[in-house]
Amino acid sequence: MQKQLTRAFSLGFALVWGWVLLNSVLRWPHNGPAALLAGLALGFVAFFAARFLLPLLDQIPMPRFRRGMAAALAVYTLILGWLGFRLAELPIMDMATVLQSLPDFLDDGVPQVWGAYYIICNNNLGLALVLVLWYRLVGIFGITPDTEAGIYAGIVLNVLVIAFSVALVCLLARRILGRNSAVALAFLLCVGFLPFVLWSPCFYSDTLCLPFALLVVLGWTRYRQEHHPGVRLALLAAMATAAFVGYAVKGSVVVVLVAVLIQLFLEKKVRQALVAAVLLLAVFGVLLAGYRAWQRTFLDFSVQDAVGLPVELWFAYGSGGDGNYNDQVCQSAKSLATMDQRRQMLRQYIAAQYGSRSPAGQLDFMTRKAAITWGNGLYDAQEFLATPLKVNWTHRFILQGQPGYMPMVYYCQTYLYFVMLLVWLGTVGAIRRAAPGPLTLVRVSVFGLMLFLCLWETKARYAFQFTPLLLLLATAALWQMAGLGASRPRTEQEAALVG
Repeated sequence: MQKQLTRAFSLGFALVWGWVLLNSVLRWPHNGPAALLAGLALGFVAFFAARFLLPLLDQIPMPRFRRGMAAALAVYTLILGWLGFRLAELPIMDMATVLQSLPDFLDDGVPQVWGAYYIICNNNLGLALVLVLWYRLVGIFGITPDTEAGIYAGIVLNVLVIAFSVALVCLLARRILGRNSAVALAFLLCVGFLPFVLWSPCFYSDTLCLPFALLVVLGWTRYRQEHHPGVRLALLAAMATAAFVGYAVKGSVVVVLVAVLIQLFLEKKVRQALVAAVLLLAVFGVLLAGYRAWQRTFLDFSVQDAVGLPVELWFAYGSGGDGNYNDQVCQSAKSLATMDQRRQMLRQYIAAQYGSRSPAGQLDFMTRKAAITWGNGLYDAQEFLATPLKVNWTHRFILQGQPGYMPMVYYCQTYLYFVMLLVWLGTVGAIRRAAPGPLTLVRVSVFGLMLFLCLWETKARYAFQFTPLLLLLATAALWQMAGLGASRPRTEQEAALVG
């Protein structure tokens, strides 16, 4: 039954992912087929390079290889920081609002000026609190968030988070695939992923949430191989905590916790799965309840009826048009006197939008949304890079209309199709293997985010949070296709890690 369910899911995910890839190519406004062909060419080069060069790394002793990877990661971090400083921009939109609210938090812990903002956009409170902790740390050097130095300090945090996420991808490649070649391949795929550079100056929730899904997956790789009851309980609590912190920064990260619950019932006996699921949900629930109760000590929720916007608003955005922000819907909701009235109006609007489409129309609508969300190689980075702090050579590439802009766009789109193709090929291979494991957990997590974003407001940057998971899947697929795991027989424990 376990294998049949895993095979059925892999088949379904392959069909959905392939459909999204196809439509992303057909709907991309800058010659998608050409970018796809370039992605295929890149795939062939990567395949032969992996097949003939990377096996040499498997002969290097582990201590020496680790030192080399640590040095490579340090150099990557320094380059990422240097480019992040060159790309520094004046914060805009919600990112600017959060930054402007931080002095109040740092002063007395109460956002007096911006308190109503965190009632309306409560999802950004976790981001603000992470930044508060960071600016308290850098404050010992006299750096405050409302200065130019404060912007650069935020970039430093962002770069460290991205580099840490790359390190986690490499660590997961080691845990799942077990070879030096897999770790090096994961690192190289991350280095080639230009959106990490483009997003390096944008210390917003889309980047600062990156490590948490990876930490949950890392905890799962250890949990499923651990036999000591106390350690297993600690790992479950740690996974729930990582999922909660990720959720506080970016709510949709919680889908990885749902994926873990599904995997529990796929891989463990029912009683064991139930006990583990109860503990996961209990730890997450206690943290969430405490977090919400704590908010009431410094946020004035009595103004919620006057200024609050229900979560249904973002589902309303995602229910019609191109799925993006709809000012008419937003203003109509704001015009009503209470939260209950706004919620009722938005639910009626959502029902009317979905009820107005035939099944074929609904499929076309969801396809268009998915192509926008998952088929943008820049992940909307250009929106955040349009207000440079200091113009320099990098802006020949990242500002629209400059000579290097379209080559950069084509590179990012080519690389996206390269990664998407590898994810699809790896999933097709998983249909045959049908072995539940960490890679299956990753696919379930990505699929969960796809389902959520089918209903939520449509923005390409909402998919950015799971790009490390996509790069991990791409690494595993390319590594397996290149035959890098065939140099010696796998032990039973190693085989169980790949799914």
